[in-house]
Amino acid sequence: MKSSSLAWKITALCATVAISLPLASCKNNVDQSKTAAQIAASQSKAASAFDAPLKPTGTLNFELITNGIVPFWSALGKGMDDMKAQLGCNAKWLGPQNADNNSQKQIFEDAIASNVNGIGVSVIQADAFAPVINSAIRKGIPVVTFDSDSPTSDRLAYIGTNNYNAGIVAGEQAIKLFPNGGNLVAFVGNMSAQNARDRYQGFLDAVKGHNINMLQDPYVDNKDAGKARNNVADAITKYGDKINGMVGLYSYDGPAIVDEVVNENLRSKIKIICFDGDPMTLKNLQKGLVDVTVVQQPYEEGRIATKLLYLINREGFKKAMQDIKPMVDKLGMKMDGNIIDTGVKVITPANANEFIQKLHALGLTTT
Repeated sequence: MKSSSLAWKITALCATVAISLPLASCKNNVDQSKTAAQIAASQSKAASAFDAPLKPTGTLNFELITNGIVPFWSALGKGMDDMKAQLGCNAKWLGPQNADNNSQKQIFEDAIASNVNGIGVSVIQADAFAPVINSAIRKGIPVVTFDSDSPTSDRLAYIGTNNYNAGIVAGEQAIKLFPNGGNLVAFVGNMSAQNARDRYQGFLDAVKGHNINMLQDPYVDNKDAGKARNNVADAITKYGDKINGMVGLYSYDGPAIVDEVVNENLRSKIKIICFDGDPMTLKNLQKGLVDVTVVQQPYEEGRIATKLLYLINREGFKKAMQDIKPMVDKLGMKMDGNIIDTGVKVITPANANEFIQKLHALGLTTT
């Protein structure tokens, strides 16, 4: 892993804590006894153990473990299914019903016990999960992360959005929506996830100096859609006419925001910024009920994660990273060491119909 890849993650994480997110200190989120160089050295040593092919022939079984069960992940599942059919391997995806670290840990440990040939995981608690990932690596099971990373672990690669940059993109859209400034509130599943912390910090950094104020730390719902809607209702009650913008950091937060804003007849007063392409968010864009959403590419994350685990088994990690690069390049994505940045797209009511048609052509309704 290149030091620059690790640096932006740790810098974003520590900066997030500095602006008083509900995390006590950087010490709670990264092991400060290890420097970035030490972490990189540990990851390099772990990766070198996988340079020889693990299973050149025979049946391969993989598991992709998500951070919950929401429509967003159906696109990842479709990508995984398409790639496993192409490669002739077995793969399945599963996740905890709620954003619970212990439940995700149990699923992961069950995968280890079943002797799978590789695991992909979207981590709920970035650093708390590092020892779990490392235990699989020590047992000779290759692990990659997708969507939400565990950058201090010995995972072999991360496949997904540079969430800090995604936050910046959302912040740039907010500047356009609020040229004279605004008062906003954000909503999220949990702030222990690396993707949430990075997205929010990127957003804050982008809007700095533009008179765009966050009225409080993000409301947390623990990936409970009902709680998410209640949080929006609480924000409306708490801030009244003072609030004129809302940001949904997780896929289901967008629909929750729209439901409550429309229910209170406040759409003309509140602008809505979302992440991801939940089916309802896409429909709301078509109706003009959402101003903008920043979408990821979970379909491609599913394809790349499955193929990379396959290649690691068949030809070893080093060669696998070399051989995955043409696919990454063809998709217009960026690769920095063992970080594959799948990028984002900005969807507004103006381009929503075209984007949805392209999704449907892939057999998808969400992204």
